[in-house]
Amino acid sequence: MMLRTTQIIRNIIPLNRKTSAMILSIYTYLFTEKGKFYLYNSQTNFFSEISDELYKSLKNRTWAELPREIMEQLTSHKILVAAESKYDYYNSQRLLFNAQRYNNTQLSLVIVPTTSCNFECPYCFEPKKNPKTINTEVIDNIRQFVKSFPDAKHLNITWYGGEPLLAFDKIKQIHSMLTEEDMPKLSSQSIITNGYLFSEEIVKFFNEVGLGSIQITLDGTRELHNTTRCLKSSQQPTFDVILNNIDLILREMPKTQLNIRVNIKKATSRQYIELLEYFTKKYPDHRPGVYPGLIREYTPDGKSMHCDCYSNEDILELNELIKEAGFNSGLFPRKEHRGCMAHALNSYIIGPEGELYKCWNDVSDPDMSVGNIASGKLTGSTRLLDFMTETTPFNSECRECHAFPICSGGCAYYRLRNYKDDAKFTICSQYKDNEKLRRALLAGIKPEFA
Repeated sequence: MMLRTTQIIRNIIPLNRKTSAMILSIYTYLFTEKGKFYLYNSQTNFFSEISDELYKSLKNRTWAELPREIMEQLTSHKILVAAESKYDYYNSQRLLFNAQRYNNTQLSLVIVPTTSCNFECPYCFEPKKNPKTINTEVIDNIRQFVKSFPDAKHLNITWYGGEPLLAFDKIKQIHSMLTEEDMPKLSSQSIITNGYLFSEEIVKFFNEVGLGSIQITLDGTRELHNTTRCLKSSQQPTFDVILNNIDLILREMPKTQLNIRVNIKKATSRQYIELLEYFTKKYPDHRPGVYPGLIREYTPDGKSMHCDCYSNEDILELNELIKEAGFNSGLFPRKEHRGCMAHALNSYIIGPEGELYKCWNDVSDPDMSVGNIASGKLTGSTRLLDFMTETTPFNSECRECHAFPICSGGCAYYRLRNYKDDAKFTICSQYKDNEKLRRALLAGIKPEFA
């Protein structure tokens, strides 16, 4: 229920009970704007305009004088909490995080059937490497690797590359092996692709095996995309072929979630908005989903994000541009999930030669491998241990942060870079900054709060 204190506070009835055991939650944020008073709590994601009397009472810690019904609402929305419960939310999230990361009934694998690609994107790692494609021996080893997790009841698969559809025959072979009777149940599967190679045959196969989601990447509108994502063999454009394939997928795969990732940096943010307008007009049912993919370009020393790129600190700026264009920008804060496969003991990326990685950013770099499925041993134990122990989104600073519930904890890869390489990547949520939190709350305000 909305906290309608503007009316209620006028008839304050003092409570004849002690409230000294109650304190203002770490996650409560009070602020004023243009003569109005606001209250926000990030744990419950509750936001309301309040009266000046209630604002002063909370600021001055005189809530013992508030009427019972107001106290009940303040405690139900976690504005006020018992002093001994100050860190309950933080500790509960830490407990849940650790329970999930050591869950041995789930096995999640990203399988890279090939590091080859049919595109020649200037920012890609692939031209600097020697592209590899998986062989039958490695596929057999994948089977043994999966079987080495005897408690795993559910298997989650993501096909990745390179361009995974260049090895479509290998995908079919691996899938057939993974769905044999003695294997864990294949609970979900998805693919990350450039979208160029889809055909009736590929769509039919993925329909039959129940592909859950597809991610296709665009680099912007037609002209920019064709400049950066052209065919390697002929330098021919790819944009229109991908759009036709998007139509094919939407028509023939109604149960599969299709997401369009649009790579952007500050100079190309308008390209994202133009594509939003295009897809919204063409597909009024909001399928596919379209979201911005923030291009990562580094400073010359490789220790921070280039100023031309959006960082965590700049997301508000992008969201404001999206809202100005008339789209839902996600400005209003939301509760965030913490952790990724780098934190989970039963999650790995398998390269085409059977090499194991813990992070997408490490694929094709042999120095970053944590082992190989052929040997069955984790040879890169230091990197594995670093990911598992030094990148978790829980520390003394997080414990005291008012934005903790609406922060994902930051990227494990960049946390590790900061720890190991003395890098300066921004890890924290933009909402750690009170001014940005204020702007986001007011700009993303929901109608009932107006």
